Amino acid sequence: MKSKFFFAFVLFALATGNLYAQPAGDKQINPYHKHYADSLKAMDYKPIFPIWGAKAYKKGFDVPYPYGISPTFFYMRQSIDITATKIGFNGGEKADLSGVIKYGDVMNTTNVITIRPDVWIFPFLNVYAVAGYGTSSVVVPVTAIGDQPLDFSTTQHFGVSSLGFGVTLAGGIGPVFLTLDNNMNWAKVDVVEKAVPAYNLDVRVGHCFVNAFRPDRNVTVWVGAFMQTLQSATVGDIKMSDVMSPDEAQKIRDRIDASGLGPVQKQILNNGIDNLETATVNYELDKKIAAPWNMIVGVQYQHNKRWQGRVEIGTLGKRTQLMLNLNYRFY
Repeated sequence: MKSKFFFAFVLFALATGNLYAQPAGDKQINPYHKHYADSLKAMDYKPIFPIWGAKAYKKGFDVPYPYGISPTFFYMRQSIDITATKIGFNGGEKADLSGVIKYGDVMNTTNVITIRPDVWIFPFLNVYAVAGYGTSSVVVPVTAIGDQPLDFSTTQHFGVSSLGFGVTLAGGIGPVFLTLDNNMNWAKVDVVEKAVPAYNLDVRVGHCFVNAFRPDRNVTVWVGAFMQTLQSATVGDIKMSDVMSPDEAQKIRDRIDASGLGPVQKQILNNGIDNLETATVNYELDKKIAAPWNMIVGVQYQHNKRWQGRVEIGTLGKRTQLMLNLNYRFY
């Protein structure tokens, strides 16, 4: 049974890598690290979580304090593809204008502050909840309606709140670690009727550099990949008076030529365009993230087992992001 515990910890414990390695040749073990490891082995660990935590300490593994709270600032800018569009006006019938309305590069920008409570259930398994509020904006350039070129762009600004939960699997051998994080969030946007679910997945591999004189203090660096998917269907209403001026509405009226549309599409479009600046647009959009994957790099400074700070950036692909995180742990 003891060998099974040891195998699990070696493979899966993120923050439980050996604090010192076996000596190579005449190289001596760092006395600060040896003293710290000996103190861990002598610890009488009482908290329930993480399960198997006491056994981990007895083997000289350093287990993170089980409970944590993390305020986080998150910025993200990414391209969105709109694949299908249904439009109606003032609660009336919707027309399928997919292929009729053509878009340029639809860009979404989000700034969110979240609070994340978490607990290490096992030394290799962390579960958490997350709640946040922030702002989001979408720039939607309409390049054509039918065969009629159109140089028009509208920007929507709105508040967004979110709730979610996630699970992190973590593993390490010595100073090298690997994490796999999965979370599901539901974002409620002011102008959308229903909360929009989003699934996030990220994988990180990195190295922990332990302070020579403070074994509980370290700097960790990593590289990885981040993936996000959104539910494809979005249903909502937009008051055009909130997103465009009368001059912008007139510009659209002057440029739109609906003669090439079907009779139902033409009637719905013309009825809405006549009073566009005061109309409420009812829409159904099928959308997807233009590039679900991008690369992430990050660094974390652990001052002690209670306080850690993290910076992570995302780049490449059609998404850029920034995360600033402060974590406080306790038991």
